[in-house]
Amino acid sequence: MNHVCIRSFFGGAVALLLFFSAGVGFAQLFEVKPAVVEKIEKALPKSSPAKPKKPRKVLIFSKTSGFRHGSIPVGAKSIVMLGEKTGAFEAVHSEDDSMFEPESLNQFDAVIMLNTTGKLFLPKPMPKDPAEKAKALEREKRLKKSLVDFVRGGKGLAGTHSATDTYKDWKEYCDMMGGAFDGHPWHEPVPIRLLDASHPLNKVFKGEGFTITDEIYQFREDTANPSDRRLLLTLDPGFKKLNKGKRKDGNYPISWIDKYGEGRIFYCSLGHRDEIYYNPVILEHYLAGFQYAIGDLDADATPLSASDSVIDITGKWDVAVEMQQGGNEVVWEFKKTDDGISGVSISNGERRDLTNLSLNGKELAFDITVDYQGMSITIEVEAKFENDKAEGTLTVFSDAGEELANGTLSATKSK
Repeated sequence: MNHVCIRSFFGGAVALLLFFSAGVGFAQLFEVKPAVVEKIEKALPKSSPAKPKKPRKVLIFSKTSGFRHGSIPVGAKSIVMLGEKTGAFEAVHSEDDSMFEPESLNQFDAVIMLNTTGKLFLPKPMPKDPAEKAKALEREKRLKKSLVDFVRGGKGLAGTHSATDTYKDWKEYCDMMGGAFDGHPWHEPVPIRLLDASHPLNKVFKGEGFTITDEIYQFREDTANPSDRRLLLTLDPGFKKLNKGKRKDGNYPISWIDKYGEGRIFYCSLGHRDEIYYNPVILEHYLAGFQYAIGDLDADATPLSASDSVIDITGKWDVAVEMQQGGNEVVWEFKKTDDGISGVSISNGERRDLTNLSLNGKELAFDITVDYQGMSITIEVEAKFENDKAEGTLTVFSDAGEELANGTLSATKSK
């Protein structure tokens, strides 16, 4: 008899065990409505960021021993279609943990943990008979070793969303996946910051941070640290509701990559909601991450320095501008908002809003529009921050797009 354990919350946690007759096949349990399949099809990229070095095969594993996400069917369908459409990989979807026996696992180039939860390699409930219980624990030990050997030996491991709510007490798994779920303070529109806009996994975002609605995780203090792995996306540190989280370091990563032995890791916490799996930009980020884990996309997994990972520019900055026409002094003022961060430029008592403001790692870019002698001009500013100082450039354009002037700037944080 096939069975799926689903936990839902309505007036408190209620565990439901639904039994399906033997006539209901695995595929039928994961059917996705045609309208949703159409949305996925429209969202799929036309090609992959890297050409596969050889035909690739991945295991999508979505077994749950704890909370079961309703987005699993859509996620599985989306990843299968992603591989088919781009030719990046062939995907096999399963919830049979015997797939982790070495002779089965070795056929794959990577494993994608799709919203898995709990202790996946143990039966639920555990046998009461001592001999059967010992047998179950021995089997779990064997499957755990198989997965570690698989990754350490040069294969890939990827995870979406609650892959970090899986085996949180198994150190080697936490070291591989990179994080251990410790709550989800946000389920609302949140601003996401790129830590390295030029990184191969972040190129799809075209240098721009973005806002997305999903259930956002925080991770246990001893995991998901920027010194241990290459963080790619985080909650914007200027987000006004960041204080809903409880991490002392204020570090709330969304996506990262890592190396484990000879193998590669990719994780992204987005994926609670169905629509994540037919968001075109997120699918491209996922595809790049999967290809990194598989071994087809080269990417730097070196951890960023702390100053690269977290920077807070809120407050006032004294700015000296030097141009061929002469110098000037202005003040920048940045504040946290629900959408991340906003700013104004103050000159001669006049305040002008900073538009198209983008903070990626230590690099800031924004525009200022000024009416000058009956003409609307735009000043494009780019600056790089280092502790309490910044250096940058500015370029002045006419409303017709003609470059009128350029210069340099230096800024220090006001005391």
